[in-house]
Amino acid sequence: MKKFILKHEKRIARITLVILFLALVRTVSEPFRLQYYAASALSFDALKPYLLAAVLVAVSLFVMVGLSFYERHKTIFALGVLTIAGMLVIKSVYLL
Repeated sequence: MKKFILKHEKRIARITLVILFLALVRTVSEPFRLQYYAASALSFDALKPYLLAAVLVAVSLFVMVGLSFYERHKTIFALGVLTIAGMLVIKSVYLL
């Protein structure tokens, strides 16, 4: 497994960026879905976890793109894992 990761570092880093970009799109679009199905107006408290997660992912993607210029592929992967863990923490604190 380690040999595979070393051989395909760049590809794994790119896949990590794509996955986080899709997570950002999903997180940003979620309040619109909630508004469509909500019986009443949404409050800021209902939107807060989605806004926090979107900011977290956007900042992480910005840093990861910067790291890609310096070919820091392992750092990109690690930051991607930390970002997803951060999103799960936000979900558990605010939504569960």
